Amino acid sequence: MIIWLLSDYDHRKHLAFKSLLARFSSAYPDTTIEFSVKSRRSLWESLFTHLRDPKRNPLADVIEIPQNWTELFSRLGLLSELSSSVEVLSQRRYPEFILKELCRQEDFRAYSAPWWLEAPSLFYRPQALKGAVEEPENELATWDGFRAALDRVRAPAKRGNFRVLSVPGSSGSVSVADVLPRVWGRRGGLFSDDFNRATFSREETAGGIEDWLELAVSGKIELFNADRFENGPRPAEDCAFIISGRKLPGASRSGLKMLPYPGYPSGGGLMLVSNLAVSASSRDHGEAAAFVAWAMEPRNISSFAESFGVYPCVKSMFEERLREEKDAGVYRRLFSAPELKPNIMVYPTAELLLEHALWNLSLKIARRDYEREDLMRELILAQGEADYLLSLY
Repeated sequence: MIIWLLSDYDHRKHLAFKSLLARFSSAYPDTTIEFSVKSRRSLWESLFTHLRDPKRNPLADVIEIPQNWTELFSRLGLLSELSSSVEVLSQRRYPEFILKELCRQEDFRAYSAPWWLEAPSLFYRPQALKGAVEEPENELATWDGFRAALDRVRAPAKRGNFRVLSVPGSSGSVSVADVLPRVWGRRGGLFSDDFNRATFSREETAGGIEDWLELAVSGKIELFNADRFENGPRPAEDCAFIISGRKLPGASRSGLKMLPYPGYPSGGGLMLVSNLAVSASSRDHGEAAAFVAWAMEPRNISSFAESFGVYPCVKSMFEERLREEKDAGVYRRLFSAPELKPNIMVYPTAELLLEHALWNLSLKIARRDYEREDLMRELILAQGEADYLLSLY
């Protein structure tokens, strides 16, 4: 059996998965497993090269995918239906906000199993905010308040590596994962509510993207810094604020406190979900589905998710983690009105179009050649391509 796992900025995910496979191999010694790691782009390319030439480009048996890729690749015939072979799916043992987006159709057919999720949040070190923020709960509730606080915080003496803001999950350029929580906070989105047209250039969407790009223009976040790849995430002690969808290692030792993402004072916001799927071309569908079912068992999914600071998607384990959290009150606010990216055919391609636009804009910012007109031009071009895709679907 071959498994494709999505790459991650946190090496603990891959260590946790190796540990998971070791336990599976111990329980099922007759099953041989290999796994390889793919970035989102390489996974996307592998899926489409399989469509063009299935014999020369076979798929893995089990594939980790973003939840909102499910509809597209199931419609293209690449994913197997799992609700009949994975108990947690057949018994709908997931929070309603996850099921609602996974199965947009009235009948309950599921082509992937929700595995783990993260909820973008704001972490801060009270000691670093002295003299700059008096009441964090109130002053950091809005984006404008948060942005003003970034300007007021001063680096402590004898800390040459200090950064006011760190975003551990961000890559060298501004990415879709960076901007979408802010776009959601402005009540924007990539498509209209009825999904009849793209809305990349709508005021709320463009404004949310611009808010994040401004952080790069002003130097609050770094672009294309080799240290970020060489040394991994910046230590919490060297930051005043951290935006992350995950629990941070050493948070208690560093004195970190947690709030909802700026712009969501009462909670809610965008949640990011990763799923496991079984390829329709798997030679042993039963074995692959059995692995997915085993990975969703309470002990297995809980230990895997906890290892790198995310939440398990299975409802019983999700609720148990929520009860045990030190910051349970904040997490309950986050999950009071959670939203997921739409699981519709055109959405993954629309994200790629926006990713390309953000790459171009990041290069311009890094070269100090960025103007707001560049943003609108890139968004209008991407929107036109997305509208064309909608007409095809």
